[in-house]
This record gives sequence, C-alpha cells and structure tokens, in this order.
Amino acid sequence: MSADAPRSLTSSAWRFVVAGGFNTLVTGVALSLLAQVIDPRLAYTIVFLVGIGISVALAGGFVFGVAMTRRLVVLYVAMYLLVYVVGLGVVALADAAGMPDIGSGLVVLVTAPLTFIGGRLLLTRGVAAPTDPLERTQG
Repeated sequence: MSADAPRSLTSSAWRFVVAGGFNTLVTGVALSLLAQVIDPRLAYTIVFLVGIGISVALAGGFVFGVAMTRRLVVLYVAMYLLVYVVGLGVVALADAAGMPDIGSGLVVLVTAPLTFIGGRLLLTRGVAAPTDPLERTQG
C-alpha cells in the first residue's frame, strides 16, 4: 500500500488489535513481572522503550498502510513518549493508591487507546483513506 493510500479506519483498527495486542501483551506481562523485582516506574520505562521499537516497526506499513519517513518516525516516537508520560502518571497514581505492583500492567488500558488514536491522527492526517467495504455495504 502506498503512502498516499492509508488503510481505512476499520482495517487500521483490526491491524492495531493484532500488532498492538501483541505489543501490549508482551509489554504488559513483562511490566507486571518486572515490577515485582524493581521499582514499577523503572520497569514501566524499560518495557515502554521496548514497546516503542515494536510499535515503530509495525505501525507504518502493517497497521496504517503508510510509509514511515524519518520525520514520521521521529514524530511517532515523540507521540509515544507523550503517551509514556501519561502512563507513568497512571502507574504513579496506582502505586500511591496502594495497588499491588503486579497490577501495574493494567496501565495498557490507558496507553493502548491513546497510542492508536495518536498514531492514526499523526500518520494519516491529510491523506484520505479508502472507503471501507464494510461501511459501504451498511450505507
């Protein structure tokens, strides 16, 4: 798929479920386990960096159907780092509220949707997506 024809919202969403779900599962489990042996904030930082690498590798072509230029990679990583700060705040709040450290993996319930929305807006902005065949049959 070329850079001027991003995937439809439905297609992107399903592909995000696959790629992001894999990333979320791996990093969520790693965070829950790592947070038991090191500070949860440090554990979150480590697994989030791994997650950025996985996400950058899959976001452009597989999920959104766009070419990832160097500029888009830098912007995508910046967006991901903003989501990191939000997630770090969630982990800190959960820790302050007395949530068991193993529950730190639940932060993905906040960060995964933010990453999808941010990636979609960033990578497909200004480029029209094709009409989704499912949406056409329902109209």
